[in-house]
Amino acid sequence: MDILNELRTAPMSRLQIRAVAVAIALMLIDGMDVAVAAYAAPSLSKAWNLDPVTLGFLLSSGLVGMAAGSLFLTPSSDKIGRRRMMLAALVLVSAGMVLSVFAGDVVQLMAYRVLAGLGIGGMIANLNVFVSEYSSDKRRGSIFGLYTAGFAIGATLGGFIAGPLIPQFGWRSVFVVGAVASVLMLAVTWRFLPESLDYLLSKRPRHALAKVNAILVQMRRPTLAELPELPQDQHAQQGIKDLLSGRMAVQTVLLWAGYGLMIAAYYFASTWTPKLIATSSGDDSLGVTMGLAVNFGGIIGCFIFSILAVFLRSRHLLLGSLLVSALIYAVFGMAFNQTSMAIIIGAILGVATSANVAGFYATTPGLFPAALRGTGIGWMVGIGRLVSIVSPIVVGYLLAGGWKAENIFMLFGLPLIASALAMAAVWSLSAKATPIEPGLVKVS
Repeated sequence: MDILNELRTAPMSRLQIRAVAVAIALMLIDGMDVAVAAYAAPSLSKAWNLDPVTLGFLLSSGLVGMAAGSLFLTPSSDKIGRRRMMLAALVLVSAGMVLSVFAGDVVQLMAYRVLAGLGIGGMIANLNVFVSEYSSDKRRGSIFGLYTAGFAIGATLGGFIAGPLIPQFGWRSVFVVGAVASVLMLAVTWRFLPESLDYLLSKRPRHALAKVNAILVQMRRPTLAELPELPQDQHAQQGIKDLLSGRMAVQTVLLWAGYGLMIAAYYFASTWTPKLIATSSGDDSLGVTMGLAVNFGGIIGCFIFSILAVFLRSRHLLLGSLLVSALIYAVFGMAFNQTSMAIIIGAILGVATSANVAGFYATTPGLFPAALRGTGIGWMVGIGRLVSIVSPIVVGYLLAGGWKAENIFMLFGLPLIASALAMAAVWSLSAKATPIEPGLVKVS
């Protein structure tokens, strides 16, 4: 639509900057909420005498909820709107975090982590779409670097908070902090987050014209006398059926595989690394230090991606970071037992893995038209998370079966190579697509 094209080629307005800033803050809270379980794991496993397999299931319980949220909540944003979906997801996150504080056993805590994960999964995939829609074409790659950094910053803050809190107040204290932060962001989102113009113009909810004009006024743009005509191909789009038909089916499956393999390696590193280092060294505080190093590296990686995206195409950055991170996993495995060296390499690992996430978030929303964007990204993230759920559980079984931690790190370099190959195929297919094919659009 012409109005959207004009907005994306123009400098970003104050409203767009504010919308992106709120989204980054939400990612920060998501990062903290996801990471608290990993930071609490050493203390929690001692308090409840958990074996590696049970701990693996606990660490994966949040991922189960995140997968379900992406699959079943995010597609609703194409029906009820991005803003309403965000608020509903935040309610679930807040409830899950509050209940986690009062968990009486590992089964209860798993259930509450699933509930929080349900909201986080629905929110993150929806945020990806929202940020893409409110970013200008010129700044999208750089914005997604900063946006993804929000997750790593939140996880790092969780580590700084966990370090002094857990020894003094126990593992429940970090869940208290997460609960308070989630409730505060619910209030901020209610007050400051606008609805997506792409959603209003493509789905036409009640009073869509008035809502569009209210947003345009805040952006200091001319208002509309009537809504623009919908593209002809949009009327035929039915949802997930369009994602799994024709050439789009192949692209969709490859996209699911590429994201799933990447995020499986990412969550292995983020959930298990503190525990593995703590066990190897016999020092729980060193595990927290390693977690901080990985997450701090993640922040740096997102900023590096943001800067490089000004000069290079985001898809090329993603392919490069996937292959580099595969190499770093192997190097980390070789240096695992050299604690000081492992912490340095762990930080570098964080740089590469977060750049992978930023690359996927920056490049994939453009594969889908607005009417299917929530469904497309929601299913990509959801299916990817279903794959990643297996990751911490498999690691638990490998450790119980006698695998050494260093060999497991080397193993996880292989999925990243496969992810790079899958995404190269996705972009090859999208380059051959014609813009009128339902659900399949060209991306830069």
